[in-house]
Amino acid sequence: MKTILMVKAALLPLPMYLLSLWLGAPFMGAAASLVYALAWALVAHKGRMPPPFELALIGGLGAVLLAHVGSIAPLVDAANAILLAFLALGAVVSVIIGRPWTAEFSAGEFKGASRSRLFQEINTLLSGLWAIIFAWLALASGLQLGALAHWLPVGLGALISVIGPKLLVTRGLAKMAAGDQRNNWPAPDFRTRRIEAADGADAHCDVAVIGAGIGGLTAAALLADAGLQVAVYEHHNVPGGFAHTWLRRARSRDPLTGEKLVFRFDSGVHDISGWQPGGPVRSVFERLGIASEAVWHRLDHRYVLDGKTIDVPRDWRTYARRLADLYPEEGHGIEALFEDIHTVYCAMFSTAHEHGGIPGSPRTPQDLLDFARNNPLAVEWLDRPWSEFVSRHVRGGGPLRWISALSGYITDEPAKAKVAAMAPIFGYYFNGGYYPEGGSGRMGDALAKAIGQRGGSVHLKHRVTRIITRDGAACGLVVRNEHGMERRVSATAVVCNADLGAMLNVLLDDPATARTLESQTGPLLPACSAVGVHLGLRGPLDLPPLVHVETPDGAVGVVVPSRIDPTCAPAGYATVELLELVGNTQAQSWFPPDCRGRMPMDLDACRRSQEYEDRKKAVGDRLIARAKAVIPDIEERIVYRTDASPLTYHRYALTTDGSIYGMKPSRGTVPTKTPLRSLVLAGAATHGPGIEAVVISGALAAEALVPGLLAARGHGAQPRPMPVEADAAA
Repeated sequence: MKTILMVKAALLPLPMYLLSLWLGAPFMGAAASLVYALAWALVAHKGRMPPPFELALIGGLGAVLLAHVGSIAPLVDAANAILLAFLALGAVVSVIIGRPWTAEFSAGEFKGASRSRLFQEINTLLSGLWAIIFAWLALASGLQLGALAHWLPVGLGALISVIGPKLLVTRGLAKMAAGDQRNNWPAPDFRTRRIEAADGADAHCDVAVIGAGIGGLTAAALLADAGLQVAVYEHHNVPGGFAHTWLRRARSRDPLTGEKLVFRFDSGVHDISGWQPGGPVRSVFERLGIASEAVWHRLDHRYVLDGKTIDVPRDWRTYARRLADLYPEEGHGIEALFEDIHTVYCAMFSTAHEHGGIPGSPRTPQDLLDFARNNPLAVEWLDRPWSEFVSRHVRGGGPLRWISALSGYITDEPAKAKVAAMAPIFGYYFNGGYYPEGGSGRMGDALAKAIGQRGGSVHLKHRVTRIITRDGAACGLVVRNEHGMERRVSATAVVCNADLGAMLNVLLDDPATARTLESQTGPLLPACSAVGVHLGLRGPLDLPPLVHVETPDGAVGVVVPSRIDPTCAPAGYATVELLELVGNTQAQSWFPPDCRGRMPMDLDACRRSQEYEDRKKAVGDRLIARAKAVIPDIEERIVYRTDASPLTYHRYALTTDGSIYGMKPSRGTVPTKTPLRSLVLAGAATHGPGIEAVVISGALAAEALVPGLLAARGHGAQPRPMPVEADAAA
């Protein structure tokens, strides 16, 4: 009703003018209508420029009035056609510039939902329809066609405008509430699983998981918690993927005690979001009973950027004010931007309590409409470019460096990121980032323990060589242990936590699946890789655990885990990790030409070459030189050093071109369900990089196989201990 009243009020000048024609006073009618239209525009828009359609109405009435004032007979005779032509033009312009005129009137009724793509699409159709109707009416008036030619299209347009939006919105919301409908095959029925002896399998399970990264382990643990028999296969000798630790001993000994110098390093994960109460990571760990497996410490950051240094306060509004003080000319915009990011962030996680701490879309059309009404900013911006979102408040290069300081946690190309990708990393400011005492590997160990306690198994040093398919569905794996022995594992469903490129090009002999998936996502490209240096230093460091440094030569991330966890290094020493992201083009340059963009299995000769060692050392030297900005005597304090390149990450994670953030789609998102029935994805490919993101991904992979799993409390199966060992199935 409000929409109808708004339309009537805004378009009242049109019937006023038509009434004046019937009364034989076109001049007075045009004048009165123009005065009303101007007054309405002034009051309704509070002095701002009216939208195109209302400008067209004002322009059309002005043209009619001028025709009468000038007594221009041909124009007076065509006055109606002129006015209607102006309205048609206004409707067309409103569609072209992305501000359909009907949306201006119905926004009040739908509130926050009016910012959604669905609302805009519907109103684009309606505004386009009225552009056609107005153009037809202008033509009919000019040709002096009968009344039916005028009133029939007007009545039809009015009827569609009243009934159409609600029908289209209801239909669209129902489709959105149904979730991602790509590859919408039904969930497997594990209750009626049939194992056929003829399939030649050496082992059987409900769900086979490829890769013991955190995403795969999360999916496996939740599925095991739901009572399913789960088996995880991992080529490495430890679980956790990029969240594992490793020890290295320096050649020298402590000069005073003679003790060996052993340092512990993290393979990639240093800062973990989602551990706050109610956060996705903590919620999953609490559900599985493993939240107390490690002591977690909140981390502090220091930024050395744009010639300035800030120790980031734990209160995000205080941090925003600090930045505002650094850049007073954009201070108000900086604080307003942080408030907007917080609003969007809270909206993104507002449904998590309904799904076991895992955020997701509302499940019913009414819930979706309520979400849109309550979160208009998120609805408007989530799928739009981050750069545009930021530029509404901040434009200067200086403050932009600080605002994007954590973008390296998810991408080396923040300018191309969407708001939905960037907003979650501000959770490090809103809720904090954490580190488990004992290193990032404690997460993988805890999840593997949870799987074993629920009757599942984690098989280390087992490389998956093929996904078995039958009748358009994944039904098992071929795995090879460290001794070269191959075994067939029969499964009702498969979770792939491996590199998506490897899955499509190596593990699956099914070009149709690859083609279908690429049609849904565009070409899949490797994300960035990295180069790094792992150092054992003599003497403690008075630095926060995480320091982000920009130098004239480039940027470097300085991680000091021993600052928060003394067990990383011997007493009186420090563990330091230096890291720089490198784009895919640069990452490929580390590989032999015939191996780029592929999954080479044997690069030992390349890694052992002197050319490779020299290049790796030179890159490491540059990172160490940059780190002097915060550790001036770093070179003199080194007692242990090892360097990492894209080849290193490929070797241990088996990722295309050594990507550390998985494969990224050229458009949209990668679906959790693949085109191959009973095969789902877990990991960075579907929900982006970072521990919090891959936990969400793993949880949603489990939900795809067992709908309703996340909302349930868990199966509560009796623990059946099974140790995690290097060759559990050999």
